[in-house]
Amino acid sequence: MSSYVVAQKDVEKFLNLPSMNDQEGISFAYATDPDALAKLIPAPLKLVAPIICGYVVHMGRPSFGAPYLEQTLFALVSYKDKLVGSYPLTLLLHGPGAEAGLVAGREGASIPKKLADRITLRRNDQTATATVARHGKTLLTVAWEAGDVNDPEILKTFGSQFALNQESIMNSFFFDYQLVQDEQGANHFSNVALLATQMKSLADRVEPGKLTIKLDSTEDDPFGELPVLKPLGAMWYHFATSTMFKTLRLEEVNANKTAPYLITGRYDRSMMNPFATTYTI
Repeated sequence: MSSYVVAQKDVEKFLNLPSMNDQEGISFAYATDPDALAKLIPAPLKLVAPIICGYVVHMGRPSFGAPYLEQTLFALVSYKDKLVGSYPLTLLLHGPGAEAGLVAGREGASIPKKLADRITLRRNDQTATATVARHGKTLLTVAWEAGDVNDPEILKTFGSQFALNQESIMNSFFFDYQLVQDEQGANHFSNVALLATQMKSLADRVEPGKLTIKLDSTEDDPFGELPVLKPLGAMWYHFATSTMFKTLRLEEVNANKTAPYLITGRYDRSMMNPFATTYTI
């Protein structure tokens, strides 16, 4: 029987080695405006290249809930010129396990996540398409066509992440924080720290191909802020296993300077403006 108080053995199992196994879909990369992208990277992280990478995938067997679809856009960054990894700007989820995936990511690992209105992912033999919609707009449309990539140089970036049948380790950077309410009732970002999360993944299917991509924006999801200057390539892939196994707390950062970077990926403008409301029937 369920209870509002769980057994200690269940506490010990809570989010133990969170995994997104049986992960399949389209990974892609495009060149964007270097100045526009650099403005979106908070210190102490540094931009490695003016490239946006992303994916639209089906999480077929997560360890913390039902399957779901997920989309991300991230930049390649470095920390103190030693640790290199991804800095996600957006992560949108849709499907039966989306709420569990959002909670596991945002509360369990400080990952910027929100729920999409709809994500689609379809493959037909040697082609595939994906769309991401939120607040009445299709924010992202991507297409993959098996064969040569748009720019062969991008395979050097893809290579380390998608080494076939070889376990790879990838770093992702997130900011942990607390919301603290003052005596006047206003909430403030406090105790902000930079984290590096490490993930082990095993790719057992990798199919390069040509990328076609289109972006749009809403007030809450500014995908179009980073224009597509050149599609670089896409990959249809399958991760048999993908497990988050270690989180490093790198350093405390200035809360006031970092707070502007923390809102859009996690919250909508209604958190700041009660008139920014969507009415539905």
